Amino acid sequence: MKKIANLTLVIRNFGNKLQSYALCKVIKSFNLAEPEVIRLSDGWGYGNVSSLRKKQLLDLIKTYKLKSFRRMYDFVRYNLQYRQIRKNSDLYKSAVERQTELYDKFDSEIPYTKNEFTIEDVRAGKLLQNYDAFIVGSDQVWNGPRVGCLDVYMCDFLHKKRSALSYAASFAIDAIPENQREEYLEYIQNLDTLFIREERGVELCKELGREDAKQVLDPTLLLEAKDYEGFLKNPVDLVGEGEYVLVYSLTSSMKIFDEANKLANKYHCKMVVLKNGAYPPLVSKYKNAMDVIAAGPAEFLSLVKYAKCLVTGSYHALMFSLLFHSHFYIYLDNASAQNSRLISTLKMFGLEKQLHYETSSLPKALPIIDYTKVEPILKAKREESLKLLKQSIEEKLEDQK
Repeated sequence: MKKIANLTLVIRNFGNKLQSYALCKVIKSFNLAEPEVIRLSDGWGYGNVSSLRKKQLLDLIKTYKLKSFRRMYDFVRYNLQYRQIRKNSDLYKSAVERQTELYDKFDSEIPYTKNEFTIEDVRAGKLLQNYDAFIVGSDQVWNGPRVGCLDVYMCDFLHKKRSALSYAASFAIDAIPENQREEYLEYIQNLDTLFIREERGVELCKELGREDAKQVLDPTLLLEAKDYEGFLKNPVDLVGEGEYVLVYSLTSSMKIFDEANKLANKYHCKMVVLKNGAYPPLVSKYKNAMDVIAAGPAEFLSLVKYAKCLVTGSYHALMFSLLFHSHFYIYLDNASAQNSRLISTLKMFGLEKQLHYETSSLPKALPIIDYTKVEPILKAKREESLKLLKQSIEEKLEDQK
């Protein structure tokens, strides 16, 4: 059988692992080619992080204006707690080690290459002879300020010797950085077909001269909820008895925890903070709160599914809330450049009322979502995305004959 290479980020992140798993499972179900995820040793955080942090600070001040002092106080709180956690890292050592084990266990579900490759290996053409076609995505593969190797994630190394398409590739930024515009303009021509994750991403492709770009679902939504049931754990084993409000945040804000804790206390639930490592907050500072660090992708799925309510700014926490019919609030940092990916999804499913920003408080009531209105949209979008993906793979493999 023919082989198709998947170029995506390879990082320790719940959503990253689950999107890789889902995309490969779907491609395999087509029975057209065997998918393999290229095990890249670098590629994320490869860009100018110092410059990125300066921009984030300026965006924060510009966006929050008079409220920027309150947001800066939040930022300071986060970093002080982070230092305290690092100082007492031995307290978290066993949980972090267990988390690593759980990630490694889930990796066995993803068809990664046996060998690890560097960005320079890919540029040198070491993958060319092994695959009949290449697919880029999903995840933030075209987030230029963060990846710093757009030539690889936009397949410049192929030199048109193999067909390439993107599936649910994400820019995760609202605008093309001026200092990278020429790179984007050049490299985007390497892709034969462009399937993009966010509405704003489609608009950016068109700004770059690619009118053929189409929006598709994230790979995780191409599967149904039943396809993930085999990974689910008993929530009691993870957080004990009782209802809980789950918080999963990837930013340096503390307000999301403050607001979620108020909501949890009002409804006599505990607040469970899911962490992808030893990070703030210090849950001892909150009433009836606990954190979960010893968790991999399977535990992530379980906590999202069984939560009474989810408060998050995570893209993939939103994806699995939609699949599991979980009730949620999306709580965003006003200054984040990555908000468009969540806003785009909420708009797609008519769930804009679930969106709130940190310049305001969360509603005092638990969220209630009518999933009878969401499911028909999801089903139609899934069928459309699956059809586009299968058809495109067939065309790319045919080109190689």
